[in-house]
Amino acid sequence: MKPLYQNSLNNQAAGGSVRRPLKLDFNERSDCRPLWLSEETLSTECLWKYPDKQGLQTQASQFYGVSEKQLLLTNGGDESIELLFKLACLQQRKLILPLPAFSQYLVGKDTWKSDIELIEPLDDMRIDLTSALDCLSDKSILILTSPNNPTGELIPYDELVKACELAKSKDAVVFLDEAYIEFACNMTDVTLELIQRFDNLVILRTLSKAFGLAGIRCGYLLGQQAMISQFTSLAMPFNLPSPTIEVAKKAFSESARLEVSNYAQTIAQNREQITSLLTESGLKVVDSSANFVFVQGSDAKLRLIKAACQKRNIIIKTTLSGLSAKRVDINAIRITIPFYIRPLLNALCLALKPELLCFDMDGVLIDTSQSYDEAIKATVKELSGESVTQHDIERLRGQGGYNNDWVLAQALTNEQLAGSENVDFDKVVDVFQGFYQGSASQEGFKAIEKAFMSRDFATRLFITGTKTLKTAIVTGRPKDEAIEGAELVGAKNCLIISDDDVTESKPNPEGVQKALRYFGKENCWMMGDTPDDMAAANGAGALAIGIGSESLYDFGADLALESVNELEELL
Repeated sequence: MKPLYQNSLNNQAAGGSVRRPLKLDFNERSDCRPLWLSEETLSTECLWKYPDKQGLQTQASQFYGVSEKQLLLTNGGDESIELLFKLACLQQRKLILPLPAFSQYLVGKDTWKSDIELIEPLDDMRIDLTSALDCLSDKSILILTSPNNPTGELIPYDELVKACELAKSKDAVVFLDEAYIEFACNMTDVTLELIQRFDNLVILRTLSKAFGLAGIRCGYLLGQQAMISQFTSLAMPFNLPSPTIEVAKKAFSESARLEVSNYAQTIAQNREQITSLLTESGLKVVDSSANFVFVQGSDAKLRLIKAACQKRNIIIKTTLSGLSAKRVDINAIRITIPFYIRPLLNALCLALKPELLCFDMDGVLIDTSQSYDEAIKATVKELSGESVTQHDIERLRGQGGYNNDWVLAQALTNEQLAGSENVDFDKVVDVFQGFYQGSASQEGFKAIEKAFMSRDFATRLFITGTKTLKTAIVTGRPKDEAIEGAELVGAKNCLIISDDDVTESKPNPEGVQKALRYFGKENCWMMGDTPDDMAAANGAGALAIGIGSESLYDFGADLALESVNELEELL
């Protein structure tokens, strides 16, 4: 057997990244292999005959202190849910399902064409248990999931008792899905007491989550004998294969119980850390008792979380179903809580608490539409005799590779010369600088430049907030013009990396990488208005924030903002 959780440690790399994808989308125990599960080869001796689950049935019943006829082993929790729909259909029972709910219940509804009442969630995405109970009718089945999926909401014990009592008075059944109950520490044994009190209650549990055995497909139903026998009569006789039975036996042991309890406590502690970080950042998180959190917030912040996780090779659940039958505007993500929390924390910090902000200058911090762009037009006119439009400039700039306006002016000039000898680059620079810088007799275009960033935001960002958040300007301008631009913006305490400071201009990430090394930081956002800026950001592992156009999504932007001033709401 490997040392303690060694396989998980091997997945971690320096700086909190992972060497292989960290799956945090299916609520699996993906980064912590159960200690009690040895790596011994499964026996093939009995594979020639039909599986016999009697030994597992006995062991599982003893594990929970119930009789063998009070427990039904199923092929994962999914078969238990399938049996529920089959039972409801055959007995013509109405189903009552509070939303949000596990997607498999919605699949079953459609597959079985069930008579089902969907109860809309409360505004905070908790289930509306009151309305669900009001819908109880004779012989109906109330489906409850606690902790709920996808929110993690735990139904209080007294509310479960109330539901069972009311359902019993109407000859109705409560189907309680407890796939995540082990993560609701101290509740694992409490709800089992209810099956001794209520003959109309059936509880679903599984080895897929806290036990870390999603791959073997083993779930089980618990309840009083008369109730369980109704499900047993509908199940396939050989629903668990022999390898599943062999592995599952290891789970129903005292050593497994202790290890799962310790594991669940660690997940609960990690869940609190993740929840605190998310709520401090202005996001809404449903109070969870499961191994995941359900997160809502602005589209921009959720986009940043998705992008940061993707960059750090972490997979989270970004498309959720079963939230509402009426509302389609619910924007949310679900994140499984890992055992080793550092990679996820680092990814969330990249999204929500960057350590370094890098800014392109032209088109982001400064409006150069009447300076650099006019200098480009004047240069092309001077050298080719032909006029170009703003559309011509944006056409080339939008292709990428023209972050340097001298290069762009040369390319446009050569286009206008149409087959004639290409214009000399140094000539382009001289003419361009003459128009931009001006002369003793003629004011240059640079005199009409204006800052895009508001003065108050610039002060908070570049002056008063520099102890906690570092800033850098990474621009294609030459050094002297970059310094002049920083003065115009009011970026007094800001690192300036100009085109003179790098060997390779954008789209090469060298400038952003230099800023990261200079400050010794890891989590960085790069703001830019061109495809070259987006490429530089992505090349450096920074979040790419496009400014000015949603078309930058096509060039790798993780988020697009209309103005750099919108950035303030994200910090």
